[in-house]
Parts: sequence; C-alpha cells; structure tokens
Amino acid sequence: MAIVIHMPVISVYLKKNDYERIKARSIAEGMPVSKLARISMEKYILTEEQKAARAEVLRILKKERPLGGWEGWEKTHKEREAADACRR
Repeated sequence: MAIVIHMPVISVYLKKNDYERIKARSIAEGMPVSKLARISMEKYILTEEQKAARAEVLRILKKERPLGGWEGWEKTHKEREAADACRR
C-alpha cells in the first residue's frame, strides 16, 4: 500500500544566474531543485516566526517590566532576605 500526499504546486521565477547556482547545488547534494526550494522556504518561514516571537517577548518585557522594575525587585529581595533571616 502506498501513501500519496498531494501538495499544492507553485511557479517561481528566478534570475538565470540564481537558477544556475541552485541547480549546481541540487546536483552536488543529489537532491531535486524542488526539494531545495521547499526546504529553503520552510527555513525562511521558521526564521521569520522566530523573529516575530522574539520581538513580541521584547515588547512585553519593555511594557510590563517583570517584578515591577527595579523597585519591585528591591521589595521582593528584602522580603526574601527577611524570610531567610527567620529561618536561621
């Protein structure tokens, strides 16, 4: 029994120089040009998603200031020091 997966087909237009470089890499890797293109696009999408996630984290950190900023950290630190002193 064979499993067949149907993928949508797209056309991509490349400059001749770029196509020749990709074709040479395809031959060197022993991999079809279509697979090289698919892998490249998947990596690009993943990279862009990671950039967006990183930017979102930085936006939240700048906006919300974890532990209330420096003042919040000092308060939390004093509370922890006091709790540790009681245990000694």
